[in-house]
Formats: sequence, structure tokens, C-alpha cells
Amino acid sequence: MFGRFLKKRQQQRCGRRAGQGLCCAHPLSDFAQGADVVVLSNGDRKTLEMGLFSGALVHVMKNRPGDTSMVVAAGESRYIISKEAAAKIQVR
Repeated sequence: MFGRFLKKRQQQRCGRRAGQGLCCAHPLSDFAQGADVVVLSNGDRKTLEMGLFSGALVHVMKNRPGDTSMVVAAGESRYIISKEAAAKIQVR
């Protein structure tokens, strides 16, 4: 009974702050150019080996709606990753 209300409250909280990338985990592929995010979890081995591990600060350099890939920066490195792989990376 109470879980239903708690879930609704969490969704409202997330809705207010999701645009800032502060509240909940979202796929990296959802963020627009210029966003700075922190990796929470990464289910893609290739990007994990690139340095996109939990706690890494990532800057989205290019993410256009029609493209199949995006450009991100982690530290001093720049990577082109597919949006399919980016969807496996949970960030906030």
C-alpha cells in the first residue's frame, strides 16, 4: 500500500531534479551536449576498460538525436561510443 505512494513521491522528486542530473540514475545516452555526469554503474565491458567506471566524471561533448554515436570526455581522453553502449551506463 505505502510502496505505491513512495514510488510516486520518488518520481516527482526525480522529475524536479532530473534536468540537472542530480537525482536518479539515467542512461548516459539521455544527456545532451555540455552535461557533466558521474558514472554510477557500467554494464558495458568495452567502455569500462576505457575508464568509464563507477565514480568517473564524464563530460558529454556531442550527442545529436539522429546520430548513432556520441562523444564523451573522461579525464584527458575523448571517446566516441555508440548510443547502444551508452544506454548501458547509468549516470547521475
